[in-house]
Amino acid sequence: MRYSEYEELLADSRPDTLEPTGNQHRSNVEDQDFAGLLSKSQEQEQQRIENELKEIESQLENRERIHETETRELEEALQQEEDRLKRLQRPFPPTEKVDAQQQRIRELEQWLQDAHQNHWKDSQQLRREKRRLQRELAELNDTDLSALL
Repeated sequence: MRYSEYEELLADSRPDTLEPTGNQHRSNVEDQDFAGLLSKSQEQEQQRIENELKEIESQLENRERIHETETRELEEALQQEEDRLKRLQRPFPPTEKVDAQQQRIRELEQWLQDAHQNHWKDSQQLRREKRRLQRELAELNDTDLSALL
């Protein structure tokens, strides 16, 4: 019988009297490795979520700028078309030109309304995703890895 085997037998017979040796020592090392692995995994997951949140913020800002530009262009086009309609409606305007101009104005108003509606839907979807990621991050931060060990 080797000395290490003797220590293990002795430790089995009196578990509280000897320090961990052999397999017990390996188990503690494995627990520490496992804890380190869990911790690293949790940190990587947290970093992934934070990166996704930054990307969503960037997308929200980008879409807001695009929406503002689109809205401004549509409002300018609408104003030009309304001015053109006013000029057409001066004395004895041709009815078909006025009707066509009014139709053009209605189309621009509809495009503007659609742009606002699409922007709102897109923003709401991104904000929902942002809230989901924030909840996931909070849960990750609240997770106590020591309970698993």
